[in-house]
Amino acid sequence: MAVDLTLPLAEDPHAAALASRLRELGNDAFLRAAVREPFTVRHRSTDRLLGDPDVRGNDSAASLLVRALHLCFAAHLPLSLSPDVLWYAVVHEVATHVRLNADAYAGVFTDTPGSRRTLVVRDDALTGGADWQRSLHLVQGPLRERIGERVADLFQPAFSTTTPADASAALVALMDVVSPYYDFRWVTRCGIPRVRLEGTGQDWRLLADRVDGLAERFAGLRPWLDALRPVLAEIAATAAGGPVDPEFWGSLYKWESRSGSDRVTGWITRFFAHRYDDRTPVPATADGIEDGHFPAHLSVVPFTWQLPDGERRMAFVGGVLGIERDEEWVRPRLGFAVLHLTAPPLPADWTLDDVRAATGRTDVTLHPGEGVRCVSTEWRPLSATRVLLFGPQEDGTCPALLEHDGLWYPAECVGPTCVAVRPTGAPLAEALRSVTR
Repeated sequence: MAVDLTLPLAEDPHAAALASRLRELGNDAFLRAAVREPFTVRHRSTDRLLGDPDVRGNDSAASLLVRALHLCFAAHLPLSLSPDVLWYAVVHEVATHVRLNADAYAGVFTDTPGSRRTLVVRDDALTGGADWQRSLHLVQGPLRERIGERVADLFQPAFSTTTPADASAALVALMDVVSPYYDFRWVTRCGIPRVRLEGTGQDWRLLADRVDGLAERFAGLRPWLDALRPVLAEIAATAAGGPVDPEFWGSLYKWESRSGSDRVTGWITRFFAHRYDDRTPVPATADGIEDGHFPAHLSVVPFTWQLPDGERRMAFVGGVLGIERDEEWVRPRLGFAVLHLTAPPLPADWTLDDVRAATGRTDVTLHPGEGVRCVSTEWRPLSATRVLLFGPQEDGTCPALLEHDGLWYPAECVGPTCVAVRPTGAPLAEALRSVTR
């Protein structure tokens, strides 16, 4: 069942020309841009990605949900939306908020604040023809045991549109939400003319109700969720058979379908509580979003796969993984992938040559922390033990990494001062991924 909304548009030869150029491009380039380290694919529920092969940006890590909207808007193609995709967009922002405020929400997800737990899944069947979709859901048991059934159910609504791949993407998103508190280990021995609302009116009402449930638990997100509620209420009312508001639906991607800039101004921006700049999320302070400030809409959850011959560094990837053509409709497609991370970790006795090999940067220098003034994101003194500088750049600034309590913090150095740009640190190999090549 679906609700079909018709939004009258004038004929546009440029839109028709763009529509005729669209081809299946595959999502390899998107995954490479979003994951940003070498990998081999062990499983992928979809590899389809519709796009224009003649334009730049097909290797961008920008959200494929937003890219699908842009295709429909620019080429006058009908859009098909599922509640699963928009629910994922909401949970993605919750995961970002929890990572930025891990201490505040520890009580929601763990009874051992300050101590990370490892959730272990044993699946000996992976030694044969690995069924990663089945194996992924084996984590439901230990995860629910730790966070509770009510919290797990809150994040995994069952819409009438939910496919196994959709459910897998939602589970990976939940794993991303709890990632500040848990590690995961797998053990194996031996401009849019029409919009289609998929599912039932009850599905879209459930989406709105689940957002209400999130507001009860995440006080820091209530202003964002309060602003999102009217959008979800209008969608649910339309899906239930109510009147179609052309102004509302015409403002999905661009406000009143106005062209002329790269800024996304439609109500889809209400689904983004943060703005992203080179993967650094910050709380949103304005409605519109500039191109380049959207997330990848992928949840990447590392885990260790223990095999008889050793361990493998792996990652579950879930989210908006593709853009498909479903007859006349363009669909942003949820999915998940299993990646074998092939970049070797840095040794404990790493050298600058190891850092240069990991980043591709030859302009890196290592400095003792006492020789550099370091401050946190709140401009409080940060006692760094070591500092890696990449530069300097022509404008006198350069990216840096600060070591504090064994973790490394991405930073920006201006003159003699280095300012951390993220409130949380990471192991050096992970932190190096934030350094642009």
